Amino acid sequence: MNGREHHAEARDDGGEDPLDTLEQLAAIRVPPVPAAKTFTAGVRRKLLPRLLALHVLEFACGATTWALVHMAAALSAAVQYTLTGRWPERRRERRR
Repeated sequence: MNGREHHAEARDDGGEDPLDTLEQLAAIRVPPVPAAKTFTAGVRRKLLPRLLALHVLEFACGATTWALVHMAAALSAAVQYTLTGRWPERRRERRR
């Protein structure tokens, strides 16, 4: 009994044998590495615009939101000072 037969006997639950998937992947032909100019052109054409879009989206959703929240906190403290004549009490920092 070879390792494959032993493994097949161990899988009596009706599930797919993971070795079949690995054997199928081993049979797939991998295309050759493209030439340097072709590879660089593909990176510039496909990857770089996507990275730029991701950075812009991350900045728009993350940094801009963070800045707006802190600006709103500062403005609300200024309004509270204008109405009451006292700065709001500082929140205590939580120790981590």
